[in-house]
Amino acid sequence: MNREEYLKLSLDYFQGHVSVDQLMIELERAVPSEVDRLSLPTNERVMLIVNHPDAEEALHLPAEQIAGLKGGNTKNFPSHWFPAIRQMMLRKVLQRRFFTLAFNIGWSVAMQEMGHLLIRSNGKGRCQEIISLMKNDQSSLVIFPEGGVRDLQIFRTGFFYIACELEIRHLVVCAFSPTTLSLERQNMLRVIHIEDMSRFIDPVIQFVDAQRERIEEVVRK
Repeated sequence: MNREEYLKLSLDYFQGHVSVDQLMIELERAVPSEVDRLSLPTNERVMLIVNHPDAEEALHLPAEQIAGLKGGNTKNFPSHWFPAIRQMMLRKVLQRRFFTLAFNIGWSVAMQEMGHLLIRSNGKGRCQEIISLMKNDQSSLVIFPEGGVRDLQIFRTGFFYIACELEIRHLVVCAFSPTTLSLERQNMLRVIHIEDMSRFIDPVIQFVDAQRERIEEVVRK
């Protein structure tokens, strides 16, 4: 797929002529990409940790052509790095519904249609916001330890807290390689490690349940 074809397809999506699913299907067909899934759990949600890829200039959309579409250019950026290829590759590796954590950088409708969970909180409130939004949702969760998250706190400790609260039992570590996505060069997404979190999560859940029972017992007396 060349720049002109990519731009036309992207504009067709923003103007409502093609759906997000049609967009993803066409990108998967036309953009060189390969994913290595290993043996991901198929019957449960996972938390996927992956490096935040950059994008070559050809993947940036001119902001003036999409300024008022799909939520609009609320941050007044001169261009928009449309993350459709990244999301297409994440779809290929997860093969189930998922949310990618992101801040609202404009075009919020498009971001949400492509599977972004738009976060408003900063600092310590961020983890609790994610937990509240995902508590009754069985979708998988994608976290960037850098780039898409403004500080590393969510990666150092926050991801574990989120996994425990949501009872996500498998942590999947992936890598985009090369780290700059391209229209014509082969894009790779590899699963490099799968960690069973049960040995960490189960004791925490048991502890919390035990304390809840103790509180209820005191209240009943």
